[in-house]
Parts: sequence; structure tokens; C-alpha cells
Amino acid sequence: MDLFILAVGGVTVLLILGVGMVLWNQINPPAARRLKKSVQGERQIEFGTRSQVEVARQQLKKRISPLARFSMQEDKAKPEEVSALSKQLQSAGYRNESAKVVYFSFKTLLTLVMPLTFLLGVLIFQPTWKPALIAYVVFFMAAGGYFLPNIVLSKMVARRREELSKNFPDALDLLRTCVEAGLSADAGLARVGEEMRIRSRALADELRQVVLEQRAGASRNQALANMAERVGIRDVEAMVSSLIQSEKFGTSIAESLRVYSESLRLDRRLKAEEQAAKIPTKILLPLILCIFPLLFILILAPPLHNALSSFHHQ
Repeated sequence: MDLFILAVGGVTVLLILGVGMVLWNQINPPAARRLKKSVQGERQIEFGTRSQVEVARQQLKKRISPLARFSMQEDKAKPEEVSALSKQLQSAGYRNESAKVVYFSFKTLLTLVMPLTFLLGVLIFQPTWKPALIAYVVFFMAAGGYFLPNIVLSKMVARRREELSKNFPDALDLLRTCVEAGLSADAGLARVGEEMRIRSRALADELRQVVLEQRAGASRNQALANMAERVGIRDVEAMVSSLIQSEKFGTSIAESLRVYSESLRLDRRLKAEEQAAKIPTKILLPLILCIFPLLFILILAPPLHNALSSFHHQ
């Protein structure tokens, strides 16, 4: 029975990894590493790579659309609103149209593959399980396959928000420096997006999206409000509110950024002190379970050995 469970679990994991790798290669086709290229050459290669990626995404969307229809729910959001799933995908960094299709395709595929793999293992190994138990396992594996993409997407959103929160204070300092140096707020956002690409790709993409929305005709306040809604981070929402109020009441944007960056830096220091204060509590359990027993053995073993040897000789 143990061998059967291990075999079924191994086959299921291999199938999931294999399907995931195939879909990932379709979404992000492997490109050659580009080192020591000129700026013009990099832009041309990047444009060509993006075109290839877009073609691959369209082909993938066309191929897996039949799978997505089985689990795709009807979007009841109004045309001017965005559904909760679309907001969650945008928070995870997926803003293209094929993201929702890939998501529901994974739900359908995992819902079918996991119980079918288990049933295939039952037919091959023929364990002495009752039919009711097999039915329960099939049901729970199908339910797990259906809800697994939800869990993975939530983890991706949390990880991306953590990255944005970690790098946002540095971006705010850069924006304040750009504004104080004479750049406008729009030019400062574009410059900070370029500079932050090396440090945080997610934050650079969000700032680039703000610039693109402004070029498409949206106001700066609307573009910043859209970014705050996408990321869902309190610090970003507070910064956007500060910039909107500065423009509304005619106060200096540089002064608002300076005041808010100081408060944000103070919050960052307090969080670091809080994490440092938690270290003794976190290491207490490993200290008791791992280090103290070894110390007791090293300290008490020689005297105990000598005492037992003396009793043995007597």
C-alpha cells in the first residue's frame, strides 16, 4: 500500500511538472542571453523578443481555450469594472488577456489529471482498498486540483507585494531626488522606472504601466490611482493620496515626497527593529531542541562515563 501511494504521488507530481513546464515554455519562450550589446541593439532584440512572446501567447490561448471553458465562470462584472480574478491576476503581474485563459486551463487540467492518475495507479497496482475509499480519494484529488491554482495565485500575489513593499522606499527616495533636481513628476516616474528595473522588475513594470497610461491619455492622478488599486499596498496608496492632494491644493510635490519618505523610512526602521526583537523568541525552540541536548551530552558524558567505569571496577 505504501508503494502504491508513493508511485501514484510520484506520477502525479511528474505529470503536473511536465504540463507546467510545457505551458511555461509556451508563455515565456527561451531566449538567448544578451551580454555587452549596444543600447540600440538591445532595443531591437527586445522588440523582436516581445513580438515572439506575443505570438506564442496568442497560439497558446488558441490551443488551450477549449480546456478553459470547462472551469471558466461567467464574468458578471460591469464593462467599466474589473472582476476580482482579473484584479488578482494584475496584482500577480499578469495583465495580458491570455492570463485568465491559462489560469482556468490549469484548473481544468489539474481537476482531470490528478484523479485520473490516481485511478490509473489503482488499475495498475490493484490495492485492497474499498470502493468508497477510492471514491473519496478521487473526489478530494479532483477538488485539490481545482483549488490548487487559487492557492498558487495567492502565494504569487503575496510574494510580489512583499517585493514591492521592500523596494518602494528606495523608489520614493529616487523620485524625490529627481523632482528636487528639476524634473517633473511624470519625467521622474519614468526615470525611476528605468533605474529600478535592475533592483525590482515588478516595481519597474508598475511604474512603466503608469507612464504608458499617461501616454494613452489618462491623467497622472488616475494612472497613480490605478497603480495603487493594482498593488494593494498601504504605503503606495498613501503616497498616491499625498501626490493627489499636493496637486489639488497646489503644494510642493517635492516637499510632500520629502515628508512622506521620512515617515516611510521611520516605519522601515521600526519594522527592522521589530524583526530584530523577534529573533530571540524564534531561536529559543531550536536552541532548546538542538543545541542544549548536545551541550548536556558534551558536558555530562565524560563524568558519567568515569562514574560508570569506577562502579564497574568495584
